[in-house]
Amino acid sequence: MSHVRRAVACCGALAVTLSLAFSTAPVAHATTPTVIAHAIAYLSASPPQIPLKVPASGSGAWDMDPASQFATTEVVLAIAEAGQSGSSWSTAQAFGAVSGTTNPQGQSPLDFLNLVAADATTPGQAAKYLVLVAKPLGLGTGALATTIGSPNPNGSFATDLHFTDTLFAALAKKLLVGSVAASTVAYIESKQQAAGSWAYNADTTTGTDPDIDTTGLAVQALIAGGVAQNDPVITHALTWLASQQNADGTWSFFGDESAESTSRAVLAVTAAGYDPNARCWRDTVLPTATAEPFVGADAALASLAHPNGSISGPNVFSASYATGQAVQGLERSWLPVARATDVTCVPPPPVTTTPTTPVAMPVAVPVVVSPAFTG
Repeated sequence: MSHVRRAVACCGALAVTLSLAFSTAPVAHATTPTVIAHAIAYLSASPPQIPLKVPASGSGAWDMDPASQFATTEVVLAIAEAGQSGSSWSTAQAFGAVSGTTNPQGQSPLDFLNLVAADATTPGQAAKYLVLVAKPLGLGTGALATTIGSPNPNGSFATDLHFTDTLFAALAKKLLVGSVAASTVAYIESKQQAAGSWAYNADTTTGTDPDIDTTGLAVQALIAGGVAQNDPVITHALTWLASQQNADGTWSFFGDESAESTSRAVLAVTAAGYDPNARCWRDTVLPTATAEPFVGADAALASLAHPNGSISGPNVFSASYATGQAVQGLERSWLPVARATDVTCVPPPPVTTTPTTPVAMPVAVPVVVSPAFTG
């Protein structure tokens, strides 16, 4: 089977976003808020001082070229999520948190983001920017909505090779008009593999290995499209995700323990209405695992945190990218954009045994031998 890695195809500009080669093992911090705070501090301190085409100075972003940005939109959403203080989403707080994150030259990522929006000339690019940046920060979406447009006759918004463009377009449509076209939902469902997973290029055969990231995004898109949480398509997908979970609660990306993949799986579980910190979701969709130990989402992501605050697996293209997605998985506030009704899990009844009457054992009677006995 082909072990094509989705990241390789889209990361030609990653050389400038490579962060650190970690020499120390990941360590978990005490609480989820602490992990998030350390991660945001790491991200806030890590915008690279790199020349940008316009302006010709440090960009305050996490990529060099807005035409091929990779990490910046993910990091911006993480910062926006961490900047929320209430129970409902505030675009003002999101914008304030992002605009207040500056590099040593005093530059925020906003100018760079404007260039990213201008370079979003395909439906997929426009949809991703709308979902991760424009909508949560309260920016204009008119031009982006026009670029996204309507789905192709088969329901897609791009070719199969760019399957995630369609998935982001589905999320964008949910945010823009409150629904996803039935043809798009059907198209996504038609690309599910027999195992319950999806591949980055929509290959439904075994020719391309499935991956956690695409599968997690597909579940989010289907829930946004109104597919019921107990629909066989969703259940099948969650069963596959449960079968791929590592013993420490994380997920891997083609063999490498991954904060990004763990985050995408966690968001899929959340979108389906389950609490990713409770074993109920896994035991429901994969009953054969009920006797196995379970590690919740927050603990799993925290286990990938490093002393410098970044959150990533052992092999990563960009620690900023991985950390941004990990924070999204810990926050679970803006994403997933749609959630099924919360599933209330009823714990199994305690195992009881019927009391039994103890069996009376014969009492040994001592034999007293008479001294006069001679046999």
